[in-house]
Amino acid sequence: MGLKSTIGWVLLAAVACGAPDRKNPNDPRGTDESTGEAIQLVARLPEGGTGGVSDVLAQIRYAVSGPGLPAAVQGRMDLIGRSARARVAGVPPGEDRVFRVTAMDPAEVITFAVVDTVDITADAPQTVEVQLRRLGGSLELTSELPPEIVELEVNIDAMGDTLLRRYDVSGALVERIDNIPTGGDIGVVLKGYDAEAQVLIQQAVKTDIRTDLVARISLEVVGGFLQIVAHFPEYIPIVEIDRFSDEMGVFFRRTDNPDLPAPNAPIDFDDPQFRIKAFGPNGEMVEYYNFDVRPKVPAIAYIAVDRRDDQIPGQLPVFTVIPGDEGYSDFVHIHNVRIIDRDYRANSITDAEGIVDSEWEIIPTDQVMQAVMVPDGSMAALRFDATTPSGLLDGWYKGQVVKYLLFEHPASTAVVDFGAGEINTPQMYAFFANNRNVKDGFEVDPQTGMTHNVVTRLPGQEGYSPLWVLQVFKLVAFDRVQDLASALDQSKVEESKVELESLLYLNAPVVGMGGASQIGAAEPEPEQEPEPEGEEENE
Repeated sequence: MGLKSTIGWVLLAAVACGAPDRKNPNDPRGTDESTGEAIQLVARLPEGGTGGVSDVLAQIRYAVSGPGLPAAVQGRMDLIGRSARARVAGVPPGEDRVFRVTAMDPAEVITFAVVDTVDITADAPQTVEVQLRRLGGSLELTSELPPEIVELEVNIDAMGDTLLRRYDVSGALVERIDNIPTGGDIGVVLKGYDAEAQVLIQQAVKTDIRTDLVARISLEVVGGFLQIVAHFPEYIPIVEIDRFSDEMGVFFRRTDNPDLPAPNAPIDFDDPQFRIKAFGPNGEMVEYYNFDVRPKVPAIAYIAVDRRDDQIPGQLPVFTVIPGDEGYSDFVHIHNVRIIDRDYRANSITDAEGIVDSEWEIIPTDQVMQAVMVPDGSMAALRFDATTPSGLLDGWYKGQVVKYLLFEHPASTAVVDFGAGEINTPQMYAFFANNRNVKDGFEVDPQTGMTHNVVTRLPGQEGYSPLWVLQVFKLVAFDRVQDLASALDQSKVEESKVELESLLYLNAPVVGMGGASQIGAAEPEPEQEPEPEGEEENE
């Protein structure tokens, strides 16, 4: 399946046998730098129960670390029969030398591991022997099966190691199976029986089983066939996100505000500092999220479609960049990837590089969606379109899962106005709290809790986009601005305007309105709305 996972040495120590806590009785002699002698490392497989060794062991690696070693001594081991061997050079004598051995299958899933601590002395034997242990993981099954099915049989084949489980079924089923041998492309055969022990449904699927990561399979019956809804994103490692670094932030920088969430810590965008109340064109109250300044040019996201250009069920979008990468944006230009292979399995695509290097047809669309990438556990409860999911969604980035919040998208009532490769940027009139710059955010009326910012478009209106170009007024005009007409008046008064060093494009999707009935109200003529110096709006 091409799914990759990297597990750190520290994790391996925990899963294989706990922290190193004993001394090996065969304490070896260290390398003699003058003679070039080396330690003979032998890692033995457990007897029986491993299936075809060549299937579960594609490579075996060792690493030796400890006090006085500036870096771990690493290398590969050769498999001879049921033992892996290597000559380890470059390990000087000393106490508490930690030997780690890991074995991976062809999918680069770790199947065996061991950690052992030895003292390297000048007069000890020069052989270290360790016993590899088979690693295990877990699989969680959830399902909503029809009432005719009273028993579900689960047969798991992990490279010759088999497990059989049977569960009584009455509607919803939630079961967890532990101690499954780890490996990539583990076969799972599911059979649903009726009260007369007849097989009504049967389906064979593949999944990965990894240590300390719970694989999940959700099942539903569609047209008499057992379908896999999703079984990857919940156990693949999740990408770390930092939205408040100096590189990413303008309004929100951790160096300016240490109280902002730490890197990869969950963000509550319903906190008042991110959830802003302002005025609409006709003076109605609107509410939007402040997702900070973002570029007009969107990033790219790949969506897998079939030969009819219908999205492939279950396949997650594949993103090209994340916060901190060059070219990141909260907006992504959708590129369809046409896959005509009828045997394609959802989520076989997990990285953009593989798509670009493939022979699949890539078709740029004229559609944009707003996918705000965030740390796992983040939240933002409001959406203008109630049908847009408010919870975290999953996508792919370089073989790992990235979490994002979805706002405007092609199927929503609030869409992004996009053309000529750029996002349209209607104006927002705004006031900085310090009368100069973004460092202290927007000015708020202490009586109402509202800013006197004014958005010039509402969701559903022509030209609406959640990416706004800011026209900033001095605080002297704060009480004079309460709708678009008054903002336009102040825009003609040079003394009221703050001169910005550069144009600021604010990602601020409107998610609530005090007067929703006013959508579609008469809009001002375009010529009435002046542009900030140097700005051209895409119409």
